[in-house]
Parts: sequence; structure tokens; C-alpha cells
Amino acid sequence: MTLRKPTAERRREIADAAITIIGKRGLREFTAARLAQEVGIKDGTIFRHFKDMNAILAAVLDRLHELLEADPRPAEDPLDRLKDFVTNRLHAVAVQPGIQSLLFSDHLAHALGEEGQRRIAALRNQGRQYIRTCLCEASRKGLLRKDIDIEGSVLLITGMVMGFLIAVKDGALSVKIEDMEQRAWQTLLAALLPNQGVS
Repeated sequence: MTLRKPTAERRREIADAAITIIGKRGLREFTAARLAQEVGIKDGTIFRHFKDMNAILAAVLDRLHELLEADPRPAEDPLDRLKDFVTNRLHAVAVQPGIQSLLFSDHLAHALGEEGQRRIAALRNQGRQYIRTCLCEASRKGLLRKDIDIEGSVLLITGMVMGFLIAVKDGALSVKIEDMEQRAWQTLLAALLPNQGVS
């Protein structure tokens, strides 16, 4: 006999499975049957936890927010906060590539209409704003090169995350994901810090 999992745990599993399916296959293959198969439960069990498929999509947005949220206990140093943000984001998209696919495609936003589009844009903007805030503070404290372009650096960092995702999806990384996360951070620091220093 299978033990029944607590509702919150099962809902999280279903949302994670939905992220995987939509991220890899798109909305056309996002069905209750495929979702149940991914989670390892019967089709009907899905609807004990969610009213309908749109409710699952709304839970996916909630889960994306949870997975991508900045550390609730941030470090004092803005570069330490930025490092945590960047390496956590790189790790999140490596472990669950569907995350970045959903954030930068229109699948989820269109499925949930105007509210979905607003929430997806807010998630993307939240990440960019966090990066911008860390960089601005680091610049004010004299930790960055004097000629640093904050907005250009925000784009550089978000682009690096996208490039990392594509490399992971294509199986193009020549080293372990964890090693590449650290190397990407060190490369970024070399571009940001005076005298090419690293911490």
C-alpha cells in the first residue's frame, strides 16, 4: 500500500513535474495523464490537490517564485549577495532547466492570460532588480571598477544565466555543473572588479 503524502508536499511535486513537462515539451504535452505519470500517481489524484489544470499552472508560478527567491538572510557584502544570487540561479536552472524555459518563453504567460503575463514579467524584473541593487551598492562602496556600466552588467549577468541554461540543455558543458557555476562567477568577478581581482 502506498503512503499518502501530505497535501503541501504533493502539490509541490505536481508543480515541479509541471515545470519539467512544460519546460521540456511545451503546453501541448502538459496533460493530466503526463503529469500523473511524471509524479507517479493516478490521473484522478491530481484533481484531489488542484481544481483544474489552470490551478496547477498558477501553482507553477508560485513554485517558480519560491525557487528563484533571493536568500531571506542576505550577506552584508553586496558582492557576496550577488554571488549567492548568481550561483543559486545557475544551480536552479541546471537542476530544473524548465525554470528558465518558462521564464523566457510565452508558454505559461499565455496559458494564464494577462495575470500570468504580469506575474512572469514581475519574476523576471525581480531578478534583474536584485542584481542591479547589489551592483549599485557595490559601486557606491568602491568595490567595482570605476568605469562599470551597471545596466550593461545586469544584462551581462542575465545573459550568462541564459547561456548556462542552453549549455546545460545541449549537454555542452565540459566540466561538472558545480565547477562551471564557480568558474562563471569568477569570470564575472574578473569583469567587475578593479585590477582583475577575485574574491
